[in-house]
Amino acid sequence: MTDMMLFLPSTKTSRQRRRLLQSAAAVLALGIGGGAYAQSYPAKPIHLIVPFSAGGATDVLARILAQSLQTTLKQSVVVENRVGATGTLAASYVAKAAPDGYTALFGGVGTNSLLEFTLPTLQYSPSRDFAPAGNFCFVDFVMAVGHDSPYQTLADLLKDAKARPGEVSYQSAGPLGTLHVAQEYLWKTAGVELNHIPYKGESHVIPDLVSGRVDVAQLTLATARQLAADGKIRMLATMAPERLVGAPDLPTVAEQGFPGFAMPTWNGVFFPKGTPDAVVQKINEAINVALKDEAVRQQVLNMGIGPGQLNTPAEHAEFLARERERWRRMVEESGIQVEKS
Repeated sequence: MTDMMLFLPSTKTSRQRRRLLQSAAAVLALGIGGGAYAQSYPAKPIHLIVPFSAGGATDVLARILAQSLQTTLKQSVVVENRVGATGTLAASYVAKAAPDGYTALFGGVGTNSLLEFTLPTLQYSPSRDFAPAGNFCFVDFVMAVGHDSPYQTLADLLKDAKARPGEVSYQSAGPLGTLHVAQEYLWKTAGVELNHIPYKGESHVIPDLVSGRVDVAQLTLATARQLAADGKIRMLATMAPERLVGAPDLPTVAEQGFPGFAMPTWNGVFFPKGTPDAVVQKINEAINVALKDEAVRQQVLNMGIGPGQLNTPAEHAEFLARERERWRRMVEESGIQVEKS
């Protein structure tokens, strides 16, 4: 009993050992390894875990991808919604799952980049606990004001905000989320202070934006484009790194005096760390098949969302490293108050 207590491994060591054992078991259970494992995989349904509720944009995107993966892999891909805790419930579940290739996360900016810097109590590490399999899409946001707003440009908005500190209001989808952090960073860079009003989602802010009860909001391109066509709002800028295919005349925030600014939001597939490389590679290839499929691309584009570029697991990992650095810098330089550990 004494010896066991003296040599009891740390929690971190136990977790690492458990991952290694699970990964080895995934291969040994089939009595094969390496390329043969990939050839036999998948031998049963894959569960793609979505952090948000059914029917939302993230869920719809996951189901588009899942249908394509099923066709390519000739195996069922079950979309499972695990909602709660700003996406961390789903991410934690996948991070702790057996690394056998049968549980994956349809993760995004929050779960796999931003929350690492705004939530010290996060129960997993985005950089250490996942094996990235590939990026699937980019969700583009547009800065919009009501049609009757006096603001014709981003410059007009910032000029008024500077003249009336804390009086001009802006929307986010919740405290410490991507929209909140990115906009606070932008306002700080511009030297202005705006009044933050969190909403539960895009649909909730639209009536207030149209009526002028909130001055500026960030909407997905598909929603903003339709409202603008209906004469209800005016689009001032896109938060994307470059002009959007679906709105080529709309300037970026970067073009309007903030070079380098961007708030790319994206979704990709992540496995638990320790998942065999051959499995990750096989899923990556299937994701790329989806990205080359014109029918899939059109479904994504019809949502006002940009399909991702063909990418390898290594390129996905490099992209994620750059994204984490981007969000770390935005959190720090915005001066936003993060949760206490």
